Amino acid sequence: MYPLGPRRLPEAALIVFALMAVACGGEDPLAPDQAATPVETGGTAALLTAQRIVFTSKRNGNSDIYKMDPAGQNLVRLTSNPDEESQAAWSADGKRVALVRPRLNAANKVMSDIYIINADGSNGHWARSTATTCPLSHPSWSPDGSRLALSLYCSGTQYVGYLILNTGQLGGYSTGFGGLPGSWPTYTKSGQIVYLGGTAKTVDRINADGSGHKTLFSSTTVVIQPALSPDGSKLLFVRTVWDALPNADIYMVVLGTGKTTQLTWFSGSDSQPTWSPDGTRIAFTSGLSGVSQIWTMNPTGGSLARLTKTTTPEVDPSWSR
Repeated sequence: MYPLGPRRLPEAALIVFALMAVACGGEDPLAPDQAATPVETGGTAALLTAQRIVFTSKRNGNSDIYKMDPAGQNLVRLTSNPDEESQAAWSADGKRVALVRPRLNAANKVMSDIYIINADGSNGHWARSTATTCPLSHPSWSPDGSRLALSLYCSGTQYVGYLILNTGQLGGYSTGFGGLPGSWPTYTKSGQIVYLGGTAKTVDRINADGSGHKTLFSSTTVVIQPALSPDGSKLLFVRTVWDALPNADIYMVVLGTGKTTQLTWFSGSDSQPTWSPDGTRIAFTSGLSGVSQIWTMNPTGGSLARLTKTTTPEVDPSWSR
């Protein structure tokens, strides 16, 4: 691993594959759109279930972070800042949420940075006292909550990085010849890190110290947004098909056999899969209703359930662990 030094980097736009509202025509066969309804703000709603899903919503104009239970009930707004917030991720103990938020750095440039809040939306603060010199994204908590894995976008390339929370040390994993290219890193229960390789055609795994590299899955085409099942036996990923309009679908590969199954076939784009803690459900973003909403399904692609029912984009689901 190597620390991220204080050198000034060229300005670079953060490349994040965001599949937002994709018109698909026709009405949702399962549930009609509804106007957004007021919800309670962070800290005022009782949590009635142990499992929760955080997500990004524009129902009040800005991109804010909300949480709900796996049935789409007990909705709580966690942030209400004028900044655009996204990519929220639960800590393993369910007590904190890391998210991505724009921040002005010392060079007077706006960069995406990591912000931390409690599970009820309180105690919001930057993960580091000093603003970053290159954009950060895709935070994922280590099992003990002491650090985050994340994507660093530096000098035109995305790298797999880390952030030690009690010291604020920000760095990147090393190949021995520089940074480790990759994105969408997530911690496993055992403390390893699964990430999308630099070519976007492999899903790889490393130990928390950067050692033990292994390729879990290889593809002949570009994939994004890998999500390993809680038991480590199955891997979800998203593949985009370019036709008249770009259309993304969710796939699952069984790592022991290599068997790959397409889970979604809808006319709207389906992306951003996240597993339930027991591996029996998958939450994801879909344009099936004509605007991006949060849905769940089982690991065969069946038993669809729509959780959010607004006319504004709802994206970035992340299931508590």
